Amino acid sequence: MITSAKLQEMIVGFLSDKENHSVQEIKAFLAQSGVDDYTEGQFAGSINTLLRNGSIKKLDRGVYAIGKRSEDMRKCFVVCPIGEEGTEVRTNSDKLLKYIIAPVCEMCGFEAERIDKRNDANSITQSIIEALDNADLVIADITGHNPNVFYEMGYRARTKKPMIHLRRKGENLPFDITAIRTFEYDLTDLDSVEEIKDRLKKTIESFQYNEPTNEETQEDVLPENAHSAIMPLLYQILDTMGELKNEVKNFSTETIGTVIKSMQPTQPQVSPDTALQMQLISGLMQNPDGFMKLVEISDKLNKGKK
Repeated sequence: MITSAKLQEMIVGFLSDKENHSVQEIKAFLAQSGVDDYTEGQFAGSINTLLRNGSIKKLDRGVYAIGKRSEDMRKCFVVCPIGEEGTEVRTNSDKLLKYIIAPVCEMCGFEAERIDKRNDANSITQSIIEALDNADLVIADITGHNPNVFYEMGYRARTKKPMIHLRRKGENLPFDITAIRTFEYDLTDLDSVEEIKDRLKKTIESFQYNEPTNEETQEDVLPENAHSAIMPLLYQILDTMGELKNEVKNFSTETIGTVIKSMQPTQPQVSPDTALQMQLISGLMQNPDGFMKLVEISDKLNKGKK
């Protein structure tokens, strides 16, 4: 069964032509796309969610259109290694933007911008700096350890505005930024793509945007919106638990056995007489000749008594 997040993405994609469409037209598009495994409740819930976050708007009964014009949407600046046309670096960045970042941004009421897609008269450097200063959100892909990406991440960090970090699955982090929380993506795994899109959506929605900078005002606002920091923390805990689970699986059977053995209770206490007998028997078993002599002495003593 299709997920609600995917259903919402397809509805927004269909309405992105900026025309007005009825519910019947939306459902016809879904059917043409091979999507028919949703319930009426799921469809209605997806429409309501998109209306609430402003991704779409209702024009009449059963008639909808894309919610915001480009100039009215929040801006998400995408920081990533671009590379030359046809290179692996460019291909990866293009797919990441097309299949993960852009669809999620649209669902959340954001317009995703990448520097090479912008049309303005400013120099590239000036445009990047302005975007890093002014964008409501920055999503940075650290795949490939591109120095320009790291510089732009550092510049954005000084603004203390929302930023999300991504990396391709299997990519190691340089030591200096290992503490930065990043979301892994795998463009070759459709399940992984859907998972990261869902996590991105929830994280984007968890941020507070355009908050006042006055310290007194912040004291009034933060307690009411303290939940905005919970979602990233929950994901961090979830990732840590997954890492711990993998580490436990990697323990050898011998190590686990040793731990279990060390945790077992000690042998029960015995009386001094019993302990002496156990020690005596153990010694006799190690010295069979002595044991036989002891038996002979015992026989002689018994005969003498008779």
